Amino acid sequence: MNTRLPPLLASALTIPVLLLLAGCSGLASPGPAPTAVLQTPTPEPTLPPRERLRCEDGRITVGDLLNVQDEWIAGVQDALERARDWRTDARLIAIQVGCRPLENEFRWEGRFYSDTAQAFFASDSGQTTPAELDPRAVVTLPLDRIDFARMHDALVRAGFVDDAMVEPTSGLIVRLNAPTDPFGPPGTPPDVTYHVAIDQRGEVRDLFISGADWRIYSYDGG
Repeated sequence: MNTRLPPLLASALTIPVLLLLAGCSGLASPGPAPTAVLQTPTPEPTLPPRERLRCEDGRITVGDLLNVQDEWIAGVQDALERARDWRTDARLIAIQVGCRPLENEFRWEGRFYSDTAQAFFASDSGQTTPAELDPRAVVTLPLDRIDFARMHDALVRAGFVDDAMVEPTSGLIVRLNAPTDPFGPPGTPPDVTYHVAIDQRGEVRDLFISGADWRIYSYDGG
């Protein structure tokens, strides 16, 4: 008996078998290409701004006045001890605050007067200066009325930022404004008065802050 299939039928059966074999052998047509996944780069952690050291660059800032408030009593006490070694009747008439060279520390210069010596004494340098004047005209600085924190607040209210620099040539000077020894422009009330020259955004302002009303006075009226 002839078991051979007709050629047309044999071809029809052969095609599906070949396709099946091709699929099993991995020769099937490739599927769609995989889609690339975009990854968002992780941002670098942001470091907080470095806190400025006091007297950095050898200059006091408006913000440093709060540290001056915390330390001025000890600084003046050291100056007073030096002055009393010079003359026991030395009395404080002015304080000048600056920065020590190459150090992040304040420099306290006390200016004293001795009635018996009739001379001025600078505590930091030890320099003495004769003074031919009536001792009653030399006014003593009242320590109980000094407040650098309120001076800071007065400057901030006037628009000066904590980063504004005090000019190092004069530093910060504190004296008593009195009729016999004026300190400040006309109209400054008699009381403890603070003087600074502040550089803010390239503009230097010469300022006097009165402890009587915590207002700012200047010779240019600004």
